[in-house]
Amino acid sequence: MFDFWKFYKGLLNRTDYFDNYWEQFPDGQHLQFKKETLSLLKDNIANKDDKGLANTLAVMYNDGADNDYTDILLQLLDEKWHTSEEDIISVLELIKDPKSVDKLYEVALDVPDYDDMRAIAKKCMWALSAINTSEAIQKLKLLEKVDDPIIKENAAFELEQVLKKN
Repeated sequence: MFDFWKFYKGLLNRTDYFDNYWEQFPDGQHLQFKKETLSLLKDNIANKDDKGLANTLAVMYNDGADNDYTDILLQLLDEKWHTSEEDIISVLELIKDPKSVDKLYEVALDVPDYDDMRAIAKKCMWALSAINTSEAIQKLKLLEKVDDPIIKENAAFELEQVLKKN
């Protein structure tokens, strides 16, 4: 029997990141630890626990996420105490909640000084492409018109991918 809390504690305390720790995480069932991850997410926010948040997001990415996570994740994108923006966006991409579209667009336009390759903007565009609603497509079209050549090129590529799907 898999002990979620023992696994999570080990995840927080491990120092060898090449130890194949994730091999013990059960796969196959989607959202089997939803109650635990929602609880952890709320604790991470209350305590402004950056390391805990990063680990909780990793569990969510492996366990799955649904629309019940959307509001909390969107709120986290406005917070400045953590460094998990890319992981949050990756989970939002998994969820594909149309409620995320405006915030993903906003974050894509707000390029941090350190993000020369526009990694955060690219992830936002991947998420918009995954959501694939008319509003998400419209935001990709707007991103295709910005002055930033990296964002413009990636928005054009994602639009092309979306049009192939539709």
